[in-house]
Amino acid sequence: FALDTNGCTIRDTVAVVENALPVVALGPDATACGSVMLDAGNAGMNYLWNDNSTAQTLNASATGTYSVVVTDPATTCANSDTIAVTINPLPTVALGADITQCGGTALLDAGNAGMNFLWNDNSTAQTLTVTTTGTYSVTVTDPSTSCSNNDAIDVTINTIPTVALGADV
Repeated sequence: FALDTNGCTIRDTVAVVENALPVVALGPDATACGSVMLDAGNAGMNYLWNDNSTAQTLNASATGTYSVVVTDPATTCANSDTIAVTINPLPTVALGADITQCGGTALLDAGNAGMNFLWNDNSTAQTLTVTTTGTYSVTVTDPSTSCSNNDAIDVTINTIPTVALGADV
C-alpha cells in the first residue's frame, strides 16, 4: 500500500512465478573400460557439454572432467553438473586372419603377456595349439583394471591326401 499526497491509497499486485531449475545429475565420478555414456537427462531441454556438443548424451572415451549445462527452453532456467571420468584401455586382441592349411597344427597367440586368458575350450594359456577345423575365440582380461576384450578366428585344417603308388616294381 502507498498513500499519495491527497491521502488516497494505491494498491498494486505482482504475480511472481518461480520456475524450477532442471535437475542435472551425471552421477558419481566414474571409472570404465573403453568408454562410458554420460546422460544429462531432461529430455527436450537444451544441452551444452564442455566440448561444445549439444546432445543429451555424450560418449566419454578419454580420462578427464566432463560438464554439461542443461537449459529449459521454455523458462531459460539452467543448471549444470560435472563428473570426473577415468577410462581404462581395453586389451588389444588380434588373433590374425583366418587360417586354412593342409594338415598339421596351428598355434594361436592372444598376445598380452601377463594378462588373463580364457579360450572357448576353457583353457587359460596365452597360446592355443589347434589340430582340428573350427572357430576359436579368446577373451583377454587385464587383471589390474578388469577390462577385457576378445577376438575369434576360423581355422580350417584340411586332411592331407594319402597317396599309394603300390608296390615297387
